[in-house]
Amino acid sequence: MILKDYVHRPDADPKSEETCADAATRLRNAFKTNEDVVVLNDIRVPYDEGRTVNVDHIVLHSYGMTLINSRAIHGKIEINYRGEWSRSIRGREVAMQNPVEMFKYVSRNIRQMLTADIDSLLTRSKGSQKTFENMPIDVLFIQAPKSAIVGTGINNSSIIFSESLTQSINRTFSAYKKREFQMYGGLDTFKISRSDMYAIADFLMGKEIDRSSYPDSSETTTATKSEKAPEGKRGIVKAQSTRPVKIIKGKNIKPGKARREEQEG
Repeated sequence: MILKDYVHRPDADPKSEETCADAATRLRNAFKTNEDVVVLNDIRVPYDEGRTVNVDHIVLHSYGMTLINSRAIHGKIEINYRGEWSRSIRGREVAMQNPVEMFKYVSRNIRQMLTADIDSLLTRSKGSQKTFENMPIDVLFIQAPKSAIVGTGINNSSIIFSESLTQSINRTFSAYKKREFQMYGGLDTFKISRSDMYAIADFLMGKEIDRSSYPDSSETTTATKSEKAPEGKRGIVKAQSTRPVKIIKGKNIKPGKARREEQEG
């Protein structure tokens, strides 16, 4: 579902803007009818004191979010062994901010913002309140076509071309979903309801949170209620013992009364 559309920025670099538009189109085509995924374009996030940074695309899903920067990597870029970035402009090397390091601070600030408003963003599940401490915030950087990244300090793990964007997001989502069913029934997996996901989206856009307008959650967000069995019908009650399990060994099993009488006779 696209909740905030991409808007062309005529003042931006034409090459970076072209890459951004391409990424926004791919996200729209992949998720525009999917209510389990929310896409936001051009979100301003606090970066430092009195400063903000533009996150080109944010993809929210039930297991966390992915931040996507699609404007930074274009042209010829060199990264030295200290992790310092520079771009070649008309044959001259011009220093540029390291987007990988910058988005570490962006991710931290987003987590802090969400935590500060946790009561309005996360519903209680079975009487307990989830937190944003273990919410995955993944970051992807889109490399423009015909661009080049050289140097000894390259880390390509999060740098992809736009053709692989939606595939990478779907692969990450599938990995979290698989982990939910593998790790102790999902107890250590961060997961939110669709209602919470839309609340987070409105919060990031600076809008008022109105849960009555969100899709119904597929998760149970209230305490389990016990229902009385209809009169005239037997109700089945499942009980769980809290006593430790006692292991019975074969040598400790004694024969029944009939068996003992048969052996004695």
